[in-house]
Amino acid sequence: MKFALAQLGNFRMPYSYDEELDLSDELNGFEDILRTSLCKVSTTIKERGEDTYLCVFHINVELIVQDSITLEEIPYEIDVDAEELFTKDVENMDATYIEGQTLDTKEAIISIILENKPASQSTESFEDQNEEFEDEEEDKGINPAFASLKDLL
Repeated sequence: MKFALAQLGNFRMPYSYDEELDLSDELNGFEDILRTSLCKVSTTIKERGEDTYLCVFHINVELIVQDSITLEEIPYEIDVDAEELFTKDVENMDATYIEGQTLDTKEAIISIILENKPASQSTESFEDQNEEFEDEEEDKGINPAFASLKDLL
């Protein structure tokens, strides 16, 4: 959501609101994201100084991602709390800079979703392959080059 800084000055702080965002244009096709549901966001804005605001987000969205092995569709839900500081102070490197006179939370919400998206997702299990590998290692026995070292223990 976008707020003019003058508008935020008129709100009673902390200010809370809920919204549903359609981020499909921004997220679909990004890496392995195939589709997204509407993103439900609950936001509380707290004033932290002159033209500085802390936004506390609760974000819930379901992504349909591509299985990294089979390429099948897998639902992945993101349900996360996050905070983002917005400011006009260009020297505050820990905050998102407010360009112009408008605080826009949309880019921060997209960043939070991407930070919480899995790097890769798969429904395949590799436990059976690990057991087979361990069995192969046991069958090989002791390497002859190191056989004399076993007496040292």
